[in-house]
Amino acid sequence: MVEAKFHRYTGRDAIVTWDEGLCKHAAECVRGAPAVFQPRARPWVDPDAASVDALAATIARCPSGALKLFRADGTLVVASKASHGAPDTRTVLKVRPDGPNVFQGDFVVVIATPEGTRREAQAFLCRCGASNNKPFCDGTHRKIGFRHPGTLPADAVHGTPKTGTVTITPLPNGPLECKGPLTVEGVDGRTSACDDTWLCRCGHSGRKPFCDGTHEKIGFVA
Repeated sequence: MVEAKFHRYTGRDAIVTWDEGLCKHAAECVRGAPAVFQPRARPWVDPDAASVDALAATIARCPSGALKLFRADGTLVVASKASHGAPDTRTVLKVRPDGPNVFQGDFVVVIATPEGTRREAQAFLCRCGASNNKPFCDGTHRKIGFRHPGTLPADAVHGTPKTGTVTITPLPNGPLECKGPLTVEGVDGRTSACDDTWLCRCGHSGRKPFCDGTHEKIGFVA
């Protein structure tokens, strides 16, 4: 697991804190306030680059719970909230271009930790093969230049979306096994609805986001 790191960025009128261990790298902060949140800058957060109100609106959209905003006197203004609401009736995988698999809805992630099984309303799972926090995304796809447009293969089965719980199991040295009615959505508008499917997490499948067995050829280890 990635070691949790807590960061504090102090400005004239506001203080922003960031819990690196909770961050899902959804980039809502970067899109909402690009002058404040600049991933390539050091420090990457500049609280003076926007008003307190603008900062509050942006941080409220963060889905991970990693960001908090305080006034200069230490009064909490807003804290981002992790998506742990009531599960959706349909479990959807949204394939993010050059990035992770984003699951939403009614699902459980089975991981080899003392916690065992997790049930969440949203999860960002690695598909570049290089995360140091597998099966979860830690942003490594940016560092290694992972590329995939987020589309579905032409032969993907369309099917009819169904409701129900999906159990996601990262198989040892293999794909994500998804058991249950999952709807896969590409950025091109194509969808694939199936009861059971296996998703690439080595980063090298020729049928992304689906597994084609390439993990065995390249010796993927996870």
